[in-house]
Amino acid sequence: MAFAQKITPALFLSLGACFGAQAQSSVTMYGLFDISFGSFQNSYSGSTANPRTTQVASNPMTTSYFGFKGTEDLGDGLKALFTLESFFRGDIGASGRSGSDVFWARNANVALAGGFGKVALGRMDNLLFLQALTFNPLGGAFGFSPTIRLTYGAFGNDKGDSGWSNAVSYTTPTMGGFTGAAQWQAGETSATTGESNSAGLSGTYVLGAFSIGAGYQVVKSAELPKGNLASGQKQTLALLGASYDFGVVKLFGQYGQFKNKGFSANADKIDTKLYQVGASVPVTTSGKVLLSYGESKESAVEGGTTPDVDHAIFTLAYDHFLSKRTDVYAAYMLDDEDQAGWKKGNTFAVGIRHRF
Repeated sequence: MAFAQKITPALFLSLGACFGAQAQSSVTMYGLFDISFGSFQNSYSGSTANPRTTQVASNPMTTSYFGFKGTEDLGDGLKALFTLESFFRGDIGASGRSGSDVFWARNANVALAGGFGKVALGRMDNLLFLQALTFNPLGGAFGFSPTIRLTYGAFGNDKGDSGWSNAVSYTTPTMGGFTGAAQWQAGETSATTGESNSAGLSGTYVLGAFSIGAGYQVVKSAELPKGNLASGQKQTLALLGASYDFGVVKLFGQYGQFKNKGFSANADKIDTKLYQVGASVPVTTSGKVLLSYGESKESAVEGGTTPDVDHAIFTLAYDHFLSKRTDVYAAYMLDDEDQAGWKKGNTFAVGIRHRF
């Protein structure tokens, strides 16, 4: 115990390097830092104070993280893999996407990979989130991507978060341009939550400049920062996406549906449809314009009285790479939640991302 208390990050890395050398494996440290400055404003009720804030903000384009990954060649095409990744907020020097995140909230899993595909166990991105970020021009941008904001972000109705703990996944090898995956999350039911197991499926097909993907998941369990689900509660989400790269422009499109069952709170008695169209336009060898329009349509179900709400987000951004590792960006976002008495929000921001 006394020895364990003296372990430092530097010693951890040194030990990892030693063990890696003995096992003829590789261990890599890497990460991404995203931070911005701007004037941020979401759509808001006209009866409340204007929520505009001028601030230095972390992670609008990509959630900052650092991590370690390693691989060991076991012979005959078989490899052992591990991934440990942690989110952080550079503007305040804090870990996690928020204070409720566990330390290794991005990924914490071990896997075996070979000609059969890949099997992983632990915490990992869920398959629907990977589909959501693949088929929109702003990727996984929680600050600017309409798809992400209307699904997993502050306005989204997802119950299970973008990452699943206690998960097992299988990914097929790519066969004729097709890659499939299946994922299962243990609810680890207890007397306090009554949660059950969650599951997801996805498939992606790539043919030259054309890509199409689809995913489906059933969520019956969750953990922080999402709230636990009670016995009998579940949410299904289906998402279809496609893209085509014409060279002078790459076009994107998505359609998805949420369906909630078994929830007692009126705000949860809703179904949601999601639409997104977008484009990525190279304007120089180092820069591109990104455009995305997304809209969610909420309607009450199971006797709910929540009014039908349309929520639209439009984002226009320019991303310029100064090197392979560093890019700068500028973005404008219009946030329009169509409720009686609500006003539109306008966000302007510039930022820098650095990969290491």
